[in-house]
Amino acid sequence: RHLTPTSCNQAMSNSNWCFNYSGCRYSWNTCPNNDVHNDVRYNDASAAWVLIAAIIVFFMKAGFMLVEVSFAKTVKERRNVVIIKHMDAFASAFGFFLIGFDTIARYSSKESVHAHFFSASNPLLWFFKFTFASNAATVVGGCLVTNTYKMRLPAAFISAFVISGIIHPIIVLIIWSDVAQSISPYRFCVGILPDYNCTLATPSFLKSMYVLDFAGSGAVHMLGGTFGLVLCLFAKLEEWRKRKRNAPGKQKGTEGGEEVHSEGFWDWMYPVSGGDEAVSEAALGVIILWFAWFAFNCGSTESVETPTPTSTTTPQDPYYNIPAIIAINMIMAAASGGTFAILIATWAQVRLRASSINANEVANGVLSALVAITAGCAFVDYWGACLIGVFAVVVYHLGCWVEYRLDIKDTARVFPVHGLCGLWGLIGTGLFVAGPESECNLHAAFEGLCYCELRLPPAGQGERLLAQIFGSLIILAIGLFSALILYGSLYLVPINPFIQILVKIRILKPTKYEGGWLLTSPSESSRKSIDCEPPEIVADTTNFVLREGEGPVYYGAAAIEEKQVLTKRSKNRETTGTGTTTDKSKIEEK
Repeated sequence: RHLTPTSCNQAMSNSNWCFNYSGCRYSWNTCPNNDVHNDVRYNDASAAWVLIAAIIVFFMKAGFMLVEVSFAKTVKERRNVVIIKHMDAFASAFGFFLIGFDTIARYSSKESVHAHFFSASNPLLWFFKFTFASNAATVVGGCLVTNTYKMRLPAAFISAFVISGIIHPIIVLIIWSDVAQSISPYRFCVGILPDYNCTLATPSFLKSMYVLDFAGSGAVHMLGGTFGLVLCLFAKLEEWRKRKRNAPGKQKGTEGGEEVHSEGFWDWMYPVSGGDEAVSEAALGVIILWFAWFAFNCGSTESVETPTPTSTTTPQDPYYNIPAIIAINMIMAAASGGTFAILIATWAQVRLRASSINANEVANGVLSALVAITAGCAFVDYWGACLIGVFAVVVYHLGCWVEYRLDIKDTARVFPVHGLCGLWGLIGTGLFVAGPESECNLHAAFEGLCYCELRLPPAGQGERLLAQIFGSLIILAIGLFSALILYGSLYLVPINPFIQILVKIRILKPTKYEGGWLLTSPSESSRKSIDCEPPEIVADTTNFVLREGEGPVYYGAAAIEEKQVLTKRSKNRETTGTGTTTDKSKIEEK
């Protein structure tokens, strides 16, 4: 990004200790992905590739919506899911557009330190990175789908705005930017660190450390899963407070006089009925997510262009292979994780004598594997992708066990799928980027994103694993701290004074709301459901009319009038003697 092709080519030379392609089956000869005008980030082919990928990634919202709707038990819950998903898109667009892209994340240039309101310095890059920021906020919505306490719409808007406009860009600045003070591999692109020279002594571990998160296991999924966990904890806190007010004498481990989780873990996770979710909607949602995930990860290469060799020998150009390597790793990880999830579900079915396999847990196994492989999809070996997918399902079940033990009501398993499996993806990348082939893929992928030569310091497996753990802890700490501040503030600030102001100025009818800005109360839900739910039709037996050869016919004025006519006829028959006792009893029965 920072050097012209001419100066970049001059900078390419063998070094004492920096990585070079002598052991790879391909090598760079010129800087990739530079347009002939040398004044734009993308050439034509790469611009089309990134734009199409961004459009497909945005379609992931439909997949998240279908998965969450499949858990909803009432019409109101389904409507709430749809509104929240739209709210995520609206708020994240404002947040990322106003402050997230240029001001905090500094995607376009490290010199962008002031706000550019209502502007996008690089429209194509803004659109692509917006879909990532928006998905980080979208992940949160699945945790309270069937919970008694739902997230209020103003809180959903504020949450998506802050996640997409502030928190996600801060993490991007730390692990994805080319700022010299970051822990990103991009800071080792030639031209970023003027005093960085491969011919000098090897830098210390702290100066050479970098975190590998290629497409967002940590920056997107782990962040969203962490916010989802904190939101579930606040819902549990509100439930505990209400239970304590209503029944202060109840013992620990009970809820409303009933024992919490009377069944064991496996019975809770794999119910005999096979699960309550709408299988068709869940299955379609997972397939949509899987499809769009290819654009999410493969599109993160931001290029399909290969350099033009200038030497007499033509090496195999690496960069056009990277999206294909990513796709294969994703398929192998999802296939391995999905197969292992089916084996566990089948074992649970046989053990519990269930009527069918729990399809939802199989789908979550696939999603867990996809979340985990996102960090290292561009460079791990194929066998490493398979192991990452299998262990992601193990991590997912451990996360579900934790939620079971703590009685955390996380409807869509947001924290186990996205939070813990995102954490595992970062750590697994440190474990499985170990062979010569994966090292070549790593440098080819990042060198293409640098648009020039990449001079990564050498790192052993232990050092790389330590760097990945350090980066995971940073993301986890930022996510937990910011979620506690954001949701804690919304939880503590009461909403009713604001509602009463609206009542006084006659914007709302007289009403009263309980609690804070974060969560709705059950009393509000029951009151509003009268207007939202279609009324249940209760049969009024006094207005039934039964005709010969027909079922019961309802119930209005015409039916009542017909009954009166029949009653009058029966009386006439009794007085004239034409009717019999049987006829009278039949009419009364009818």
